[in-house]
Amino acid sequence: MPADHPETVRPATKRVRSDQDHSKAETKAAEKSKEEQDPDHPDANPDKHEDDEWLKVPPFSVGKSRDGWETKWRESCWCGKTAFVYDADPLQAKYCHCEDCQRLHGAPFQHAAVFKKENTRLDSNPEWIGFLSAHGEVHPLSSTPTPLPRKISCRACGSPLMDEGRNMIMAFPPAFEWTRTHKEVKHAKPDESKGDSGKKDKIGMPEEFRASCHIFYERRCVDIKDGLTKWRGHKEESDKMGDDEI
Repeated sequence: MPADHPETVRPATKRVRSDQDHSKAETKAAEKSKEEQDPDHPDANPDKHEDDEWLKVPPFSVGKSRDGWETKWRESCWCGKTAFVYDADPLQAKYCHCEDCQRLHGAPFQHAAVFKKENTRLDSNPEWIGFLSAHGEVHPLSSTPTPLPRKISCRACGSPLMDEGRNMIMAFPPAFEWTRTHKEVKHAKPDESKGDSGKKDKIGMPEEFRASCHIFYERRCVDIKDGLTKWRGHKEESDKMGDDEI
């Protein structure tokens, strides 16, 4: 990295384990004081939406979505202000190369994992959720639900978190909290409230989130030679393609 290029420092989140503390106690106190003094700050009144109907149904249900709920996965944004939890594995995962996904993610393709909405609930202050209509006229990011289908992100940092349909959601595996490096294993700490010993058996993306195919591969930015099935359009509704076929 060039010497004159400043290093980006990520805010501390539950997902990141490091021996470097990026958050100073005095900074936290100052931010907390500012929040308390500003009644319009999103964190100043986290219960202001408690009576909103949209927070009583998945994927935004606060609290247990049903009896016997047991969190299996947690997804959070870059700054940690917006998070969702899941009590089941995804039904499938795939890579999408359509132009919408490329532009919305600023990446060659989107990695999506499909969940039932009933297996999802909110695990953060709803004030930071951003809604973007995914059909018709595009309106600015909203703090209240837009018509389905819609895209969900964090209004604080802009991280995309999921696409919401009528019965399913497509969440983005890179935003999930899984052990990425040996350093994270070394510095892992137990979380007794979750029955987590802190010991991690594996690093890298869990098998449950590994994609089974590519869709809209015809519109790709890069060739991917990974042995997975490539579909010209939607899965099983279009022709298959070769890795470098045009």
